[in-house]
Amino acid sequence: MKLFLFDGLFNAAYFILGTFLLGLILNFIEDRNIDYLQNGLGRKGILITGIVGVPVHEMSHFLACKLFGHDVEKVELFRPSKSKSDGVLGRVVHSRNKGNVYKMIGDFFIGTAPVIIGSFIVYMLIKLYLGSEFAIFNMIIDIEKSLEMIENLDLFKFLVHIVMAGINTLFLIINSPSLVSIKGIVLLFAIYSICIHLSLSRADIENSKSAIPIVVLIIVLCTVIFGLMGIDFSGKFIRLVTYMFLIMTTCIIISIPVTVLSMMISAIFGRFR
Repeated sequence: MKLFLFDGLFNAAYFILGTFLLGLILNFIEDRNIDYLQNGLGRKGILITGIVGVPVHEMSHFLACKLFGHDVEKVELFRPSKSKSDGVLGRVVHSRNKGNVYKMIGDFFIGTAPVIIGSFIVYMLIKLYLGSEFAIFNMIIDIEKSLEMIENLDLFKFLVHIVMAGINTLFLIINSPSLVSIKGIVLLFAIYSICIHLSLSRADIENSKSAIPIVVLIIVLCTVIFGLMGIDFSGKFIRLVTYMFLIMTTCIIISIPVTVLSMMISAIFGRFR
């Protein structure tokens, strides 16, 4: 019983802290990228890079709202014209019944939906982009090795592994034959655009915070109850979350060189604006 309880607390901390940390790193990169593009190319540069990523981000919020029964008052997947006045490229306005526990849980998943759903979409796009080379991607990710490190609480080695997996995936993408095809270029742009807008905004995190205690409780209860029934909920949960973190780390690695390129564009063209 105590072992299952410890596993449940670890599962909750791993999922929540990891999601917020990687989401904040992506948010930092997104902010820098937008600043550089704004300085170098103006609003057009920001709108071009957000044409895929922003709708995916907002649609993720919308789907989570519907799943958890929130009242959706307004959906704007991409608002290039209106953003001139407030800087907001997209938004989903929603509300809920304050006394409904299920809808309260939804606060957390609505806030974090862009990284959860966005990671899955990036995974599928990478699969389409790489084609037959996708098997190499799975070898790079090496989920079994990741799970072994987590089980042994060897977190430093795990961090090194996911960073190296992200770097190796970036080189795999760059060296793929798909890079010189129209389909590959379109998919690569979509991957980049979603990666840049995969982040958790401050508003997303703020909206999620109130539901954290109940999400922790549910993860712990599921781990303990299924564990006592002989069902390996903990192993399956950690596997799924780890895969998501590996994809998010890959998104971070992909975003870094592109942000450096945006910085160079800012330095070159910014002086002429």
